[in-house]
Amino acid sequence: MAIESVLTPASLLYKEDFIAWTELMSAALERRDVSDLDWEHLAEEIRDLGISQKRSLTSHLENVMLHLIKWEIQPERRSGSWEDSISNSRGEVDSLLDSIRSLRGCLLESFDRCYNRAGRKALRETHLEKAVFTRWTLDQVLDPGFLPE
Repeated sequence: MAIESVLTPASLLYKEDFIAWTELMSAALERRDVSDLDWEHLAEEIRDLGISQKRSLTSHLENVMLHLIKWEIQPERRSGSWEDSISNSRGEVDSLLDSIRSLRGCLLESFDRCYNRAGRKALRETHLEKAVFTRWTLDQVLDPGFLPE
């Protein structure tokens, strides 16, 4: 016999009005009222929050790499907007790493994957079939003063 989950008012609210649900959960947490908590959805949202932060970090890292690669393989097209994009994405990576120290491990784990994706995307965006670009280190990629020649 399968056990059916019981829909509480909070779990119904989760499906109907997510913002109202977050406010209800926040208030219940502040009151330390465990009886009003929607445990299943809270666990899911907390897990998703961590995933979202990781995605944000890798997206910014990939963007830095993309523009560094384009900077290197198309020197004639270098622009202030590419430089701004590199700087802004480096700032976002720094900000995430400053506020969430455990993301440093994610940064190292995802470095190669981000580099490969950035390389493929750079080739698509530049309409080059093949290009040779340098394999930089993480320190170089995140160094605010680094731009390839």
